[in-house]
Amino acid sequence: MLINQNEIELPSNRKFGIFFSIIFIVIAIYFYLNNNLFIATIFICLSTLFFFLALFKDTLLLPLNKFWIYIGIVLGKIVSPVVMGIIFLLIFTPVGIFMRLFKRDELLLKSPTKKSYWRKRESKELNPQSFKQQF
Repeated sequence: MLINQNEIELPSNRKFGIFFSIIFIVIAIYFYLNNNLFIATIFICLSTLFFFLALFKDTLLLPLNKFWIYIGIVLGKIVSPVVMGIIFLLIFTPVGIFMRLFKRDELLLKSPTKKSYWRKRESKELNPQSFKQQF
């Protein structure tokens, strides 16, 4: 399924710029604390640039904002099936294998002697209150 880029609601360019300004300053602090002053200086300059662009000329951040959203969509299409596959393989597959090993039939599907899958009701009396708010 293709997503039309005109249908995606972008965050404001100002928020995008300030967010990346904060991200870059955090990365700069990390490199500064690890005694890599050259890379820390680069990230401080990037942080300052993004901050001033966000405040004074946020329209220049629009292509980067669109590209960032596009990367998020592509990553979502890749990561989501992988995570769902891992969940299926690590949770549902072992449960299914154990259910077959211990011959559990929770849905009562392997009962060839029955003519119907209906189960008899335990109590014979019907309580009208049990029919309210069924869901």
